[in-house]
Amino acid sequence: MALPGVVALLYGEHDLLLMLLCSSALTFAVGGTLWWLNRGCSRMTGKREGFIIVGFVWVLFAFFGSLPFVFSGYAPSMTDAFFEAISGFTTTGATIIPDIEALPRGLLFWRALMHFTGGIGILVLCIAVLPIFGIGSMTIYQAETSTAAAGSGKFTPRIKTTAKQIFIIYLILTAACFLFYLPDMSIFDAVCHAFSTTATGGFSTKTASMGAYSVYTQYVTTVFMLLGSTPFVLFFYLWKGELKKVVQYDEFRFYLLIIFIAFAIICVGLLFSGHGAERSVRESLFNVVSIFSTTGYAINDYMQWSPPLWFIIFLIAVVGGCAGSTTGGLKVVRLLVLLRTIPVQFKKIMHPNAVIHVKINRQNISEDRIFRTFAFFMIFICVFIVGVLAFLLCGLNFTSAVGASVACLSNSGPGLDMVGPATNFAHFSAAGKWACSFLMLLGRLELYPALILFSPAFWRVGN
Repeated sequence: MALPGVVALLYGEHDLLLMLLCSSALTFAVGGTLWWLNRGCSRMTGKREGFIIVGFVWVLFAFFGSLPFVFSGYAPSMTDAFFEAISGFTTTGATIIPDIEALPRGLLFWRALMHFTGGIGILVLCIAVLPIFGIGSMTIYQAETSTAAAGSGKFTPRIKTTAKQIFIIYLILTAACFLFYLPDMSIFDAVCHAFSTTATGGFSTKTASMGAYSVYTQYVTTVFMLLGSTPFVLFFYLWKGELKKVVQYDEFRFYLLIIFIAFAIICVGLLFSGHGAERSVRESLFNVVSIFSTTGYAINDYMQWSPPLWFIIFLIAVVGGCAGSTTGGLKVVRLLVLLRTIPVQFKKIMHPNAVIHVKINRQNISEDRIFRTFAFFMIFICVFIVGVLAFLLCGLNFTSAVGASVACLSNSGPGLDMVGPATNFAHFSAAGKWACSFLMLLGRLELYPALILFSPAFWRVGN
């Protein structure tokens, strides 16, 4: 919180500076006290402790991250402040602030910084820090990372080295994005949008989002949203000059194929609706990449399109980006595993004694991994349905409830109808905002690490 404090100081926002310093001091005092009280305790961690750390650290970051909004008065309530903070750290990009330009620069920078921190993953950062205190980080890494992601594991045998390499790649992408933004943005706006774009978050310094900038910036944003949703292991392969592995990476090839198909369908639909050629290409490509990468930037209101095109937007929001990237959603690799399992099952029905494997990246996928993928898919659908019911009970119509549920669970930001790209979540009831916050947390943690904390067996002594 010192960094947005510096920004507030530079722009003469002295009242906000005081509020940021108070928030920072309170956070430091609580953290310092907890560290002091527990400095002599055992630092051994098992799987249970790993899940606890993963589940609660995001909630704590969101709670303390909400303090600047509360103290400054720019959030009407603690509910709204927590919603904005959890949306920032989970890189969802949903907001309760109707007029973004009304926020002071210090808070705008804080929103972008939450994206930057959440994009790399608070736990990935902790992997490199916690060993200093003697806390084993492998259990934390295993608790946070996708249990079904195939081929997106560690770059190196040492998890601490992996975390550092991920962070270096992340910084390089962010710096490159910043430089490409400079021709059309101020330095401040370029920094904030670089943080948000690389993190596939979606917080902007403008109420009109990327619609406030030129065509050049919109194309640049499209490219970097795509890069941010690319598995980071591919950048590592490029770094090592292993181009063959990049070309043969099944998940990314399938990801690009889906983008092309969705783009082509929407582009043709816009052309038949009377849009010009360049506008149709730009709006369809930008919105497909924005929603598919779960960034959530907007340059227009896609709710003005025909309903069939909404359905395309909904489907890609459910799937989300690639595993091992900064995106949310079901993940492309899980969809790929599901699709490749179906014909294998048909063949086994015809030939019960045949040994047929599902392959990803030319490697056999174990039946246990396939089972976990199907289990994750079913849990994802069940949570999504519960979310829809919760929003219906909060007074939303069906289309808005479906859009809000997938937008929060997939961490994509905008949804449908009342939560489309031209609106925000300010009109939600307090119960609805807490439901959104919970879904955003579940989506960012990939369901298991959060839901397992509600299992009585998890807390039973002796497990």
